[in-house]
Order: sequence, then structure tokens, then C-alpha cells
Amino acid sequence: MTALELHHWLRSLHSVPEPSVDRVIVGEPSTTVRGIAVVWMPTWEALREALANDCNIVVAHEPTFFSNHDLDAFENSGSEALEAMGPVRDAKRRWIEENGVVVIRCHDVLDLMPGGVVDSLAAALGFTEADYVANTPYYRVVRIEPPVRASELGGRLAAAFGTLGQPGVAFYGDPDRVVRSLGLGTGYASEPGRFVALGAEMCVTIDDRIKTWIETEWSDDSGYPMVVLHHGTSEEWGVRTLWAMISKQFPDVAVRLLPQGFRSRWISAR
Repeated sequence: MTALELHHWLRSLHSVPEPSVDRVIVGEPSTTVRGIAVVWMPTWEALREALANDCNIVVAHEPTFFSNHDLDAFENSGSEALEAMGPVRDAKRRWIEENGVVVIRCHDVLDLMPGGVVDSLAAALGFTEADYVANTPYYRVVRIEPPVRASELGGRLAAAFGTLGQPGVAFYGDPDRVVRSLGLGTGYASEPGRFVALGAEMCVTIDDRIKTWIETEWSDDSGYPMVVLHHGTSEEWGVRTLWAMISKQFPDVAVRLLPQGFRSRWISAR
């Protein structure tokens, strides 16, 4: 099997809007697959770990080159910020190519397919499809029975996410509000107003999605309970689902999961 054939299989799992970011990002598509590493974020550290484990193919959910559109974003961008990242982009690309590594992105497919990132998040929190009161692309709302105070539900969520290395969650809104439904989303698809429109009485949103001077201010002013989660933590269970799917489909290939979860280095005052 070649890297391109693996990519085609990944794309066959679910239709996505085009143009999609799901593609062979860097490396020679005709490369024969020796081993596959599955990661959330293809950091240089993760790529080195993959190669050290004899995995020449990396399937990643997020970008390799510091933009959702990867290398395409740098073409005639005119962005000083992107240009400042150029030397690291070039060095990382050279390293990947010189070491015969191929990076394949599986983002849109995993976001949209049934059982993907959002459903994996819900399942890891103990919810099934029978608990869904709203199920739309990217967004889920689950029933909370019996109803609980928002602060208690926030504590349960913090405990679950702690298993992925997140030391706690940020909480906004009224901690005493009784909650009967919870909105779940991952990544950028976790807009609090969208959860309200879908009937969620509390939501889990992502640090990459909200702004403290907009959504968190609104949450505190309205009392609407909101838990803010690290992006990587929210999608780690979905990446594990992807790893399991690839492993099942290609049992004769070594497929290794490189867990990342909460990627921040949490430093507390001593």
C-alpha cells in the first residue's frame, strides 16, 4: 500500500465539502507504507517520535504548517505573521522530505463522519446516541438526567478531561443554574450561540474558538454556564477512534497511536 492509497481510503469514509484540507500534505505520495503513526497535531516532536518507531506515514488531524490550509496559506499571503514562521516551515518541510516521511491529513472526514470527533467525545463522557436531543453537523446536545447544578456538571467534566492530562477547566456563567441539556463540540465548531439555538442549557466550548472579551463576558452577564476546554483535549478521543479504524482496516500494518491530549505545559506558582 502506498501513502496515496491510504489517503484515498481515508477520504472514502465520508463525503466532505470541497476543496477539503484532507490531502497528502507533504512527502512523496507513492511512498510504500512501512508503519503508520496517528496523531492529533503533527508537531516536529511527534514526527520524530513516529520515525523513531519506524512509522514513515503520519496521519494527522491538524495542520503541519501553522495554518488550516498548510502550505497553500503561505502562497502570496502578504501576511507578516505567516512570513515570520517561514524559516521553521521550510526547515520542517526539508526534514520531513529528507527522512522519507509522508504526512496525510484527516480533518474534515473525522469532523463530519458519524462516530468521529464529536461522537467520540460524547461517548467518552458516557453519552450514547439515545441521549442526543440535537444532532447536527459538528454539534451535539445531550440530555442530562437527572438535572444537576452547572458547577457539579463542570466538576464531572473536569474529572473526565483530567484523564487526558488537562489539570482543570475554565468555567463561566452561573454555577448554581440547573442544567438539563449540555452542548458538545470540538475545535472551532463549538460556538456558544449555536448551542443556545440548539437548546443546550450549558455548553462545552474550546479555547481556540472563543474570545474572553466576547463569549465569556456574555456568559457571565447572562449566567449561561460554559466550560472552556483545550482544543487537543476535546479531540484526543476522536484521534483514538481514527487510530482504531486504521488498525482494523490494515491489520498487517503497524499502526501506532501517539497520544497528545492536553498539550499546554501547565506551570503553577510555587
